[in-house]
Amino acid sequence: MKQIAIILSLFLMVSCGQQESGDKKEELDSYRQMVKEYSQKIEALEAELELDKDTVPSGAMLAVEVKEIQTEILSRYFEVSGVMEAVKDAYISPETNGQIERLAVERGSRVKKGDLLVKLNTDVTEKSVAEVKTSLELAQRLFDKQDELWEQQIGSEIQYLEAKNAVESLEARLATLEEQLAMAHIRAPFSGIVDDIMVKVGELAAPGAPTVHLVNLSVMRVSARVSEAYLTSVKKGDRVELRFPTYPEDKLEARVSRLGEVIDPQTRTFTLEVELKNPGEKLKPNMLTSVRIQDFTDAEARVVPSSILRQDFSGTFLFRVNEEDANPKAQKVYVKTGITVQDQTQIMEGLSLGDMVITKGFNLVSDGTLIRIANL
Repeated sequence: MKQIAIILSLFLMVSCGQQESGDKKEELDSYRQMVKEYSQKIEALEAELELDKDTVPSGAMLAVEVKEIQTEILSRYFEVSGVMEAVKDAYISPETNGQIERLAVERGSRVKKGDLLVKLNTDVTEKSVAEVKTSLELAQRLFDKQDELWEQQIGSEIQYLEAKNAVESLEARLATLEEQLAMAHIRAPFSGIVDDIMVKVGELAAPGAPTVHLVNLSVMRVSARVSEAYLTSVKKGDRVELRFPTYPEDKLEARVSRLGEVIDPQTRTFTLEVELKNPGEKLKPNMLTSVRIQDFTDAEARVVPSSILRQDFSGTFLFRVNEEDANPKAQKVYVKTGITVQDQTQIMEGLSLGDMVITKGFNLVSDGTLIRIANL
């Protein structure tokens, strides 16, 4: 009630110092009415505070928020950069020398396995084939005659063998020429798209000199270099997530198809490969790729926010709710932690399923502090 007396004194001093007038009286009456209203409010609040003193135990109850410990899936990932490549990608060169006579395709052409890509000039080879065929026809007739005589035991064995050898030699030579003729026709080794043509009609082609770049985009491969520290964490068949800077909205899942058997002595890494189908041919060779790999998972982990863990000389601790008495209290508990993923930490020992740990207000409590749970 001291506040009321002070307010009344102030108003009275002000009113006494002013000249008596009708306006001043009205102003004074207004102030007095305000004092009366505030006095009623003060009395009501004092009554509520007296009621709280009777119902609240000694010591302030601190409002906190809690989390119930339940089993959760905890997974940890790491990321490496990879490069996209086509499983079937070839720079095709001829098997023999020759002048380019015809280009059977254009850049962007889609071809099937066995389709003609480039034809070399075969005039000389074709003439040689015709000449050998003529000689072979004559040699075959001579051999047939000699064979008839030999069956009649006419002539010598040497004559028979020479005629036979002449036929066989010409047949072998004809087969070689026909192979050379076939090699002058450069054909697609697999179905795909002609990405580039490196030669022009009239130029000379030679073995080892690329003429056509052929690529099949239906199946792609991602190659990445992974630190040897993860050698025991990754195995063939593991699922990985692929992301692409070119298509930030896309995420693809695939399985590890191969792991390299050798550690690079310079980078201390090994090769990881992932094959995946490419419907719509959206993915392109040499496209940068991020490979997200899971190296740990626990389907029944007990997890708490990392921020609530604190340290002292005895170890790592947190506060959980002790409800053994009528009023809940904060209880200091030492725990053994496992791995941390982002802002979540695995608890190995110290907590049981169903325990309530303090997640907000934990930095204001101590062991035995009376608490009030605000989020239940």
